[in-house]
Amino acid sequence: MINMVIYLIAVTVFMIQCFIMFFVYLTEKKPRKHATPVASKSTVPMDEFFYFILIPCLNEGKVIQNTLQNVLKLPGQKHIFVIDDDSIDDTLIKVNNVDGPISTIRRKLPKARTGKGDSLNTAMPMIQIYIRRHHLDPSRCIVGVIDADGVLSNNSIEKLNEAFHNPQTAAAQLRVKMKAPKRILQIFQDIEFFTINHLTQMFRSYLGAVALCGNGQFFRYSTITKKLGTAPWGNALLEDYELTLRMELNGIKIRYIGNAYVDQEALLSVKKLVVQRARWAQGGFNCWKYFKKIFTSRKMSPTQKFDSYFFFFQPILNLLADFSIIYLTVKFIILHLQNPEFLSVVFIALAILGLFFGTMFTLIYLRQLKLHKRIGQIMKSDDMFNFRIRIQKMFLAVGLISYIYVILFFSLLLSIYHELIGQQTWNKTNRI
Repeated sequence: MINMVIYLIAVTVFMIQCFIMFFVYLTEKKPRKHATPVASKSTVPMDEFFYFILIPCLNEGKVIQNTLQNVLKLPGQKHIFVIDDDSIDDTLIKVNNVDGPISTIRRKLPKARTGKGDSLNTAMPMIQIYIRRHHLDPSRCIVGVIDADGVLSNNSIEKLNEAFHNPQTAAAQLRVKMKAPKRILQIFQDIEFFTINHLTQMFRSYLGAVALCGNGQFFRYSTITKKLGTAPWGNALLEDYELTLRMELNGIKIRYIGNAYVDQEALLSVKKLVVQRARWAQGGFNCWKYFKKIFTSRKMSPTQKFDSYFFFFQPILNLLADFSIIYLTVKFIILHLQNPEFLSVVFIALAILGLFFGTMFTLIYLRQLKLHKRIGQIMKSDDMFNFRIRIQKMFLAVGLISYIYVILFFSLLLSIYHELIGQQTWNKTNRI
């Protein structure tokens, strides 16, 4: 009985989430069907703000040079801080081969590799020195974080300028996209980030509860240092969500920018995906230490608190639901083992029903790609889904979107195991 109750609760929550995202998509302002690429009409000067771009690195020699070159091509005033976390490859050599306003912060063991948040915090005193030395206005200084494989879209500075031109904007998060998705697992991650996470962030915008991502987060230096100090990031394995909570607990709202994005590389193996998501799930558990502060906070809105509580408890609900599904499925098979025809019909019907939401999200993803490409917001043709072989890949992508919980079930188990044994090490994904 308890398994059925848990299962029904989980299914209800899942369907509510999906229908909310469908509603957001239907009501979202979209580019006009016959829109064409147009030149920027932003009224905010490109040099309105000074950008400090932080790029944490650990053995990023394969990607860092391309990332630096792309950032340097962007308009506006900027200085890049590469934070090397005691790399043992040619990361520093590649960085030194790129000319431009770039500074390298070198961390050495045993003080290195202590987490992404700790790494990012080491750059804040350097930014403070730079601001004083160059007599910059702290309120016009924007600190941004991109991954070592991150590439900002060509219109990102323009859209960030428009957002921070409003003095009430203290932080902003760009849309996230996977770079050149070709394999099925890459396409799944692109659908997840470019479409599902985008629609989730749009809904969070309505709630005033936008969450930062590890890639493409930006904040106004003066506001954040005034309220959070010069070490705003914490030591959770999910440092971006911890920073989100710290901002919300101090009355800081985050703005979501959905019409500019940051590219990042997608994972190519299921094993790496499981390890990555286990780290994310465990990082969420790390943030439970804020539960009491959230509950008693007078600065967080009720919708922000609800969003946090849901974020905390959803992994537990998912795990219980997975166990319930396994139990109920095995029990159902045993009860009808003598009637294989009935079993086959039931499982085919359930499989078709299960594919519905994956199909819908995949179709929305394809439509969004077409629209954004038409108005020039997709940077490269490689970022597009290969439509010439779309039937096969669409079918496989639909299946993966619909049943990814089977894979991520192991991520939840791994995250709980790591939490129970006290393993808090940062399992960084290595470049191929």
